[in-house]
Amino acid sequence: MVQPTPSPLSRLSKIGWIGLGAMGRPMALNLFTKTYLAHQRGERAGHGRETPTFLVCEEDNSRTESFLYDLREKGGAELAGRVERVASGREMALRASRILTMLPSTPQVETVYLDPKGGILAGLLELPPETPSVDTKSLFRTPSTPAADIEEISSSTTISPPPAPPNTTPPLDSSTTMSPTSTTTRPTLSDTSPHTLLIDQTTLDPTIARGIASHIHSATALRALMHDAPVSGGTGAAERGELTIMLGSPSPYAKEMATELLSRMARIGGVIDCGENGAGVGVKVCNNLILAINQIALSEGLALGRSLGLDPEILHNVINSSSGQSWSSRVNSPLQEIPDSPGSRHYSGGFQTRLMLKDAGLALSAAAVCDLPIPMTWAAKSVYDAVCNEGEGEMATQDFSVVFEWLKKKQLEAVERGWKDDPTST
Repeated sequence: MVQPTPSPLSRLSKIGWIGLGAMGRPMALNLFTKTYLAHQRGERAGHGRETPTFLVCEEDNSRTESFLYDLREKGGAELAGRVERVASGREMALRASRILTMLPSTPQVETVYLDPKGGILAGLLELPPETPSVDTKSLFRTPSTPAADIEEISSSTTISPPPAPPNTTPPLDSSTTMSPTSTTTRPTLSDTSPHTLLIDQTTLDPTIARGIASHIHSATALRALMHDAPVSGGTGAAERGELTIMLGSPSPYAKEMATELLSRMARIGGVIDCGENGAGVGVKVCNNLILAINQIALSEGLALGRSLGLDPEILHNVINSSSGQSWSSRVNSPLQEIPDSPGSRHYSGGFQTRLMLKDAGLALSAAAVCDLPIPMTWAAKSVYDAVCNEGEGEMATQDFSVVFEWLKKKQLEAVERGWKDDPTST
């Protein structure tokens, strides 16, 4: 097990990462490597004259060891030697001024950020009032003035954090309304000097994301600024550093600071300004709702073509030159005849079916808050639920285009005939 080692470097020079899963691991590799190399080239990379140090928090020891091995291969032994492991979000907040998280879903985000003992917020509330601020001058410069030097450490202006909350943090739900921690006038983004930048890249319920951000802003008197920045592109784009990142932020210059970090994991121009807190993850959930439905529609069309004896490659090409085309048909075909498709690699890698099931559920949850009927999403969720529960559950961890194989299996089982008294009726 990697043990934390003492470091003389200041909190401002440290970037923390929580979550080294299938997406988090390659994203963190790119962030750490590119930030370190930028500093080696003489770019300040947001840390003044000090060489940055990196912190990781991951429960799985094997994931941490594997990550450090890959980091050593990618960035060299010196970079790997600058990585320390911490045990909790609380410890991370005490030691790092910039923290990024990539977690499975809503419950894990709530725990990592809001757990009263080990959460990030608990650590933020322990920081002393004199904790140095990140980039106050450029962060709150008026919009007409360019923020050319956005990472300079400056200003001694501080605002004391409010008293720590009780030892229990109520769970957030869509009806939760965050209120100020004090009856005094709340500070605004124009008169605070934040000491921490928080970026959550998890895909979660947009209403919960907005609530967590509001809670952290209120509890810390805006000394910690939270962003939601979910990603699109899958593990391949994460490894190549070519993700599309949808960013929701509380202020224009906090957004600019976050973009500098996020751009090290994204394609050129791939950090998309979506609006305020909750907007980034809201855009992601809407996008994945459409993707979930499209992939099933593609699989049904291809499965019908197969049943009619059509040439699969001809059908594939016609779809992609006609009105049926989509990202799924162009990039994520389930046909084994198409090179580099999920079907050609037996559905290994890619975006797992269980994750698409999760995202369909997030869309339904958000729609319920808005009293919006989304019947196709209900149908899609029921299909992905059935796919995940098929057999021993092996399809749950395969690329979600495996729904094509599930349809073929149901055809062999004559499921369609079981759905209707007269299978030829419409």
